[in-house]
Amino acid sequence: MKFVFDRVFNMDTTQVEIYEFAALPIVESVLEGFNGTIFAYGQTSSGKTHTMQGVDINNPITKGIIPRIVNHIFQQIDEASEDIEFTVKVSMIEIYMERIRDLLDPK
Repeated sequence: MKFVFDRVFNMDTTQVEIYEFAALPIVESVLEGFNGTIFAYGQTSSGKTHTMQGVDINNPITKGIIPRIVNHIFQQIDEASEDIEFTVKVSMIEIYMERIRDLLDPK
């Protein structure tokens, strides 16, 4: 079996480095009008939540991909011309044991 990786990050990689490599190009495309998806996949305790949410969303060093995306998108909207209208839609789902759960639905 053969696997191809774009990049493997070592243990010393910062949240900023991961965001800039893996998420920022997608966010920039979204701001140009394309749909974007970031898919975190891995076994239990492999670091998906740590990478996506971070340790502290208010700390610029330890916040993860999701708070960085939100900050970036809304900063760009804030700086855009008032003549431009934006619609922001977000979905967050979990697939676990072959079941899909909407993480934004409190049910």
